[in-house]
Amino acid sequence: MTRRAEEQLAQLDALAAEVRSKLVEHLRVCASGRETLLFLVSTLRPQSWAPNVRSDTADELFTAASEIVDMRARAGLDADSCLAGRYRDACRRHVDLDDHHRPGPRQQAVQLLSQLGEAV
Repeated sequence: MTRRAEEQLAQLDALAAEVRSKLVEHLRVCASGRETLLFLVSTLRPQSWAPNVRSDTADELFTAASEIVDMRARAGLDADSCLAGRYRDACRRHVDLDDHHRPGPRQQAVQLLSQLGEAV
């Protein structure tokens, strides 16, 4: 492995650790019934929803998660099964109005925390 590749992987690991820490903190809050807009990303919000229904936290986490997924893909790593990929999928599912079985934000938060082995 080249030095550049090692540096990129170290950068990826640092970003992933930072996002995981922030995401776990916000997932716990969401699972407790607060901050329930955690999965509502403004770029994914259906047009029929009010424009003021948004979450800066969700936007920031989604952007960081997208960066991680892109970095993992460029490095030849599985991008979809990592936490960042699962959070992005949860955000997309949250606004999928055709999915009548989609979980609410609290349930999605609990599911992600469970997948991470984190307590609620």
